[in-house]
Amino acid sequence: MSGINKETVSHFEMSKDTTLQAEMRAEVLLSPPKKFSKAAIQLYFFMLLAYCNSWGTGFDSSLMSAMNSSDRWHSDLGVPKTGSLLGIVTAIYTIGNMVGSFVAGPAGDRWGRKVGMVIGNTITLVGAIVLFSAGNYHAFLAGRFLTGFGLAISRSSAPSWVAEMSPPQWRGPAVMLYNSLWLIGAIIASAIAFASGPIQSSLSWRLPLILQVVPTSIVLLGVWFLPESPRWLIANDRLDDARRILTKYHADGDENSGLVSLEIIEMQDSIKLEASDKRWYDYSEFVTTRGNRYRLFMVISIGVIGQWGGSNLTGYYLANNLRNIGITAQNRLLVYNMAYYISALGGASIGSLLSNKVGRRPQLLFGCLSMSACLVALIGVTSQYHKGQSSSLSNLTIAFIFFVGIFHSGGVNPLVVAYPVECLHTNTRSKGMGINNLVLNAAEFVNTYAAPIALANIAWKIYIVYAVWNIVQAVWVYLFFVETKDRTLEEMDEIFTAKNPVKASLRDVSNFDGGI
Repeated sequence: MSGINKETVSHFEMSKDTTLQAEMRAEVLLSPPKKFSKAAIQLYFFMLLAYCNSWGTGFDSSLMSAMNSSDRWHSDLGVPKTGSLLGIVTAIYTIGNMVGSFVAGPAGDRWGRKVGMVIGNTITLVGAIVLFSAGNYHAFLAGRFLTGFGLAISRSSAPSWVAEMSPPQWRGPAVMLYNSLWLIGAIIASAIAFASGPIQSSLSWRLPLILQVVPTSIVLLGVWFLPESPRWLIANDRLDDARRILTKYHADGDENSGLVSLEIIEMQDSIKLEASDKRWYDYSEFVTTRGNRYRLFMVISIGVIGQWGGSNLTGYYLANNLRNIGITAQNRLLVYNMAYYISALGGASIGSLLSNKVGRRPQLLFGCLSMSACLVALIGVTSQYHKGQSSSLSNLTIAFIFFVGIFHSGGVNPLVVAYPVECLHTNTRSKGMGINNLVLNAAEFVNTYAAPIALANIAWKIYIVYAVWNIVQAVWVYLFFVETKDRTLEEMDEIFTAKNPVKASLRDVSNFDGGI
């Protein structure tokens, strides 16, 4: 292996590292990928294409907030502005997502990450058309169920492809950006909703809905040009194809690259050719070993934390929160909806780019504690607001609602997808992401269904629940969450088989700056 000597390798060894792991760290550090080569630029475009799967998810959150701000939508479909029916219309998307989760894993394992994206986006496309043409809330429910079902499948395959296809030096930011960039879809949808709001017909709310066909169509047209995940290829006994892809995109065509050789060795050592991913019905691998049970524990935990911090309350039901403080004009509600997602995108971008510096555990701790602080502030200002009062308290309330979105987007949101992808083994990654999606949507269903009922009955007191829960989540992260920064996907095997995974993940790798 050219360019690596024993002295260099030993410099990067941890106390229990294998020689292979130490060599790989050294090779990554000494062979950084070319950022502007033809292959690198091509990979950038492929990543952007995969990110379109995330943008589609963003459309839903912003669209429902925009629909809830539209008087015409409420009257045309007969949906009240508060109460259980509004909760059902909003939450049916998560039910579709939960059902789709059972298809997501087997689809990605059986046919590959690319085909998983095709299946998911095709179903989402049909759902978007149903939403656009809906004449009553029953049809609207059907459309939201279909979009949720389809997005569950693409949401499992796309981030797995990003993580498995990324050069090890890029993996952290690449996967973090995946879930952060859903906000681009949210911003576009909210901007179109604002622009179409004054239209004196049902097109005022139908036009934003049809936008969901844009990211799905981009994926369906472009996915055929993507290379398949090299880890999936090795798991399906296609070593030559995997080597060719790794050589082109991780080593800029260098067939003698030591990095590619090491990656393949690690993958072959880790991936089982006859594992449960070859059987669509078999989820037993998640519980057969202590390490896999811990991985599953992490997947479930991040799913709950990703949804129960309070951001859904300030996002989906932003209009309800603003009406509670006297802001009822539709144009103002739509402006605030768009501004909320623009500010959240700023937080998400910063969080995604800094995650490789600060680490996943500190980032999550910051996200939970900062949201708790903002929610406490919201309790203080909203509890003092009375109808007809000065606008100063209203402005403070809006500011802290925005801060909840910013801190969630920067501290928690980038890791909702990235963290389980990093924790899961190749043989369980696709099904594991399906499980993660199921948990996310089960937690979201509780939020989206119960939140409007709580807002109608206890108003600002709902913030108390979320403020306390964020502290509980921070303690949970500190006690149980492993650190995945500076680790290859295969190296996580050693972490999860350790007696104390948290302690093992915190061993000092500060001398290494490769960003694996």
